[in-house]
Amino acid sequence: MTVITCEEFKNFFKYFKGEKHQVKAIEMLYEDIDADLLTDTSDWIREYRNKAEVVVTDHISKSQLAYIWGCAESLIKDYEIVEMNKCLDMYEITTAPRLRHFLSQTAHESGGGRYKKELASGEAYEYRDDLGNTSPGDGPKYKGAGYIQLTGKYNYSRLSDYLNDPRVMEGVDYVAENLPFTSAGYWWMDNRMNDLIDGGADVLAVTKRVNGGTNGLADREHYYQRCLEVI
Repeated sequence: MTVITCEEFKNFFKYFKGEKHQVKAIEMLYEDIDADLLTDTSDWIREYRNKAEVVVTDHISKSQLAYIWGCAESLIKDYEIVEMNKCLDMYEITTAPRLRHFLSQTAHESGGGRYKKELASGEAYEYRDDLGNTSPGDGPKYKGAGYIQLTGKYNYSRLSDYLNDPRVMEGVDYVAENLPFTSAGYWWMDNRMNDLIDGGADVLAVTKRVNGGTNGLADREHYYQRCLEVI
């Protein structure tokens, strides 16, 4: 009989997805736990519920972002800078090359921060099974949002699960206003962009991964050059 390690035990929680066999296992564990450990005053429960203040590192300032976007600082809100830097921490977009590529690609995709959501109505996405749009209105509700446009109910649900934020499922307006960088960062992580960049990828290689081709390459290179000047 082998005793599992603490790290292995943590993985039971890390990979919990609410599947039937997982729920059954937790119910079995609950029945076997000492009752003293199930009170709300137990040390482990109090520690688990304790929300330490998250310290956000200022990787990019408002003046830097304004220069990259080519806009006045007054057009960028303080909360947008906080959300951006939280995103950069969350997805480990923290080295100079990672920052340059992420910010130049998102600058192009958003028209220099002008567009947080898709301009089209989203009607074209109605009943797109590949996007998880199965109900009437899903197309417009889950059209492209954020600086690398998150699209489709399925992708919204994945972001919602990852962030543990059910409000993501309210749709495009919530994500566009509150998570424009964070949703882009999720795509960035999901597509292993940091690994690509750490391997020395240039703007062309990064663009092909983001775009699937080379659309807007000159504009992406323009923003990358601006990033080089301030990062």
